Amino acid sequence: MKLIVVLFVCLFETTLVHCGKRPSFVSDEMIATAVSVVNACQTQTGVATADIEAVRNDKWPETPELKCYMYCLWEQFGLIDDKGELNLNGMLTFFQRIPAYRAEVLKGISDCKLIGKYLAQGDKCQYAYEFNMCYAKISPRTYYLF
Repeated sequence: MKLIVVLFVCLFETTLVHCGKRPSFVSDEMIATAVSVVNACQTQTGVATADIEAVRNDKWPETPELKCYMYCLWEQFGLIDDKGELNLNGMLTFFQRIPAYRAEVLKGISDCKLIGKYLAQGDKCQYAYEFNMCYAKISPRTYYLF
């Protein structure tokens, strides 16, 4: 469950500042747990660290490596269902423990899952990118990319 939380927290930020700040509910332990997955996805996709940092600062490079990095994180954290689509039951369960964000997270997930799928036109990496970009706009307090 922590791994699911860690990745989709890639999609979440809880402070009222730009995406570069780490959410308060993302512990050092969660980050340590995510390191091996982040490193594996960086190696697998060849994403530049600068692209990840750019997203954290609300810039959205449109590189294929960044897009596939986002999808790789989803896969590695078990957020992909058997249809290759985002399955966020684990995140919703996690955010039930943080009721202040539950409605906001649910809205972001509901709105962005369909928008991302539509805009991606079957490209799984584009799907992850569109979802992330949409979610960051709807809920910047709960968005963060590892």
